[in-house]
Amino acid sequence: MRIPALVLGGGLLLFLLIWLLLPAPEQNPGLARTDLPWQIEVFDDGTSQVFGLRLEHDTLEQAITRFGPYEELVLFVDSAGNYSLEAWFGNVSLGPLKAKVVARLQAPQPELAALAGRAIERKGSPSGDWKLFLDPADLPGQLSRPLYAITYIPGYGGLEADFFRQRLGEPAAWQTLADGEVRWFYPDKGLSLLLNPRGKEVLEYVSPRDFTLPEGVTLAAPGQ
Repeated sequence: MRIPALVLGGGLLLFLLIWLLLPAPEQNPGLARTDLPWQIEVFDDGTSQVFGLRLEHDTLEQAITRFGPYEELVLFVDSAGNYSLEAWFGNVSLGPLKAKVVARLQAPQPELAALAGRAIERKGSPSGDWKLFLDPADLPGQLSRPLYAITYIPGYGGLEADFFRQRLGEPAAWQTLADGEVRWFYPDKGLSLLLNPRGKEVLEYVSPRDFTLPEGVTLAAPGQ
């Protein structure tokens, strides 16, 4: 996912304090919320649900009902010619805090290539991929596409690793990146978590059946 530079609003501190005081789900089994980032339900078919949306079943239209209107629906193409159709939502209220949300849609590559051929504009992106803007006539047809993945970017940063460990448990694997960043992996939940000591945490969700560990990870010892 392509993550823009985000600025923490001053008013978020109060909301953060409220969120931090919320117990983890295991501490309060009667907790009624279903919109918190660690509340992931996995189904027998290997798909999962987060923020009330079931990946590979629910659609962009249902995501709009949940998050509100998207800011952009754009098509990315990488240097290898692979396409990715993504809906970018603005400040979404999930629980007591706001976050940026990106929904990647499920679509065959030939269909995305056809959309690219009708795109009205294209721009370079910081990642080096091309960003293509769809013909407005093609936008309504994307509402029925299933959600393949969701990226959640909190509007705050700098949460301690123990905050996530308490709610998600120990990761099955992790990977140390540049500048002190660490990525945790939870294959059984379909979740990867980027811990950034100088920026925003990033949570990326796919169905567990589609989750693959990247090369170079460190696996947790048995029993951890």
